[in-house]
Amino acid sequence: MDNKDVDTLGIPAFKKKKVKRMKVMKGQGLLYIFNILKEKGRVKKEEIINALEITDLSFWRYIQEIKAFIYNFNLPYELVYDRKNEVYVLVDNEQ
Repeated sequence: MDNKDVDTLGIPAFKKKKVKRMKVMKGQGLLYIFNILKEKGRVKKEEIINALEITDLSFWRYIQEIKAFIYNFNLPYELVYDRKNEVYVLVDNEQ
């Protein structure tokens, strides 16, 4: 697969004329973001908004849901915003 066939998150890019995706459901979006956080440790808001085709408000709500999930299940992580690099970072508190 060429680099042009992969988006900035390393996920295969969809060509809108040839492949029509279904709308991403909220649960899928949450899993997508959490999976990227676990794999890469950080996510950029704009990359997620573009990949999932969601609004700024939806992105903010997804981040709040992930924070609540971490808190409610007492997971050893913290999701924080790094203003300098403009990314959300998943901090592992067990290290």
